[in-house]
Amino acid sequence: MSGRRRMTNSNGETQTQPADQKTVRRHNMGLVLNNIANGGRRSRARISTETGLNPSTVSSLIADLIERGLLLDVGAEQDGSVGRPGRALELNPDGGAALGIEISDDGIGVLALDLAGTPRYRSYFSQSNKGLKPEDVVRQLAEMTREALTCFKGKNLKTACTMALPGLIGPSGELLEAPNIEWHQVPILDLWREFSGPLPLATENEARLAAYAEMTSGIARDLRTFFYVSGGTGLGGGIVLDRKIFRGAHGFAGEFGHITIERNGPSSEWGARGTVQTLAGERALAELAQSAPQDRSDRSDPDWIGRQIAARAAKGERTALEALQQVGHALGVGIAVVSNLFDMEAIVLGGYLTHLGEWLRGPIEQELLAGVISQRWAHSPVLFSTMGREAAVQGAATWSLNAILDRAGHEDLAEMW
Repeated sequence: MSGRRRMTNSNGETQTQPADQKTVRRHNMGLVLNNIANGGRRSRARISTETGLNPSTVSSLIADLIERGLLLDVGAEQDGSVGRPGRALELNPDGGAALGIEISDDGIGVLALDLAGTPRYRSYFSQSNKGLKPEDVVRQLAEMTREALTCFKGKNLKTACTMALPGLIGPSGELLEAPNIEWHQVPILDLWREFSGPLPLATENEARLAAYAEMTSGIARDLRTFFYVSGGTGLGGGIVLDRKIFRGAHGFAGEFGHITIERNGPSSEWGARGTVQTLAGERALAELAQSAPQDRSDRSDPDWIGRQIAARAAKGERTALEALQQVGHALGVGIAVVSNLFDMEAIVLGGYLTHLGEWLRGPIEQELLAGVISQRWAHSPVLFSTMGREAAVQGAATWSLNAILDRAGHEDLAEMW
């Protein structure tokens, strides 16, 4: 197989040049691993047919991947065909550790998947990160990550980590701004290296990673274009266009909570007035429904507000029902803005909103019908995630897993970040 790589000349023009053999081999290793990851146990002949690689190349790649501890030869494959059966290959679960790490407004978490995508470790601590020192929080997560890695037995373990963050991510992976926890210009990657050593880390916005989780294994897995709303103290957004995460020119796309929908509305902590977040965020709903902090019965549950208000609404409590109507209409106005711009196939609501679909769907759809010019001809359904608050950390772990599969030929996975 031949390949080409894109390069930019001194005039800023993009050119293509033939890829070197090492680059092509790395790419082909990813093809083989993804073929098995997506389709399950495979023979060499079947891998060759499905990837388009010639049999000798496949045999060479498989020998290399077995030596690296990423594949297992599990013996003869009985597929019912005539002739000598081929030998089957499958992923070695202990060949890789894909870690999702999350810092949210109200907690931290780590999820570790093995190379087959099976969870080996899951831990979440509910805590308000507002006002905490970033170095203390990153130190906690590094300790949790080390604990997670004890669940793996592989000797040549390929490890990748992706961290979901509640704010704007800079071009070098730094956290530029996270207003809900009052963190500014935080060198996350430097802190991670200080406390975790050589473990490679990528950083990404939590709402985008949650959207990625929905696209790969959640309610949006059959959709090509959708908008994801991450419901928490803040309201983040993940834009998926043609099954690709849209980041915008500077990587800041999707800041749904900062859309102004009521010019004379209440002020936010950063000075804007009448934003979706100040009118429909978790804090706004709690205030409207008169849910005081002392009402919280389980401080380890990050979804306590959503669950509690859902329970009150189910009993017909007027204050809760009126609060949900008001929040639903505010969400609908904001979502209508996005729908007019991007013509979404569907809207997916996650986080604390997942528990409230029975009461939010109606007012949201009313606002979409009133505010989206195409809604009568191209209805965009409102869907509610089944992942809840785990979507971001699940997306982060899946991102890490796919990075390992795609770049298995890299000697040092830190190269890929």
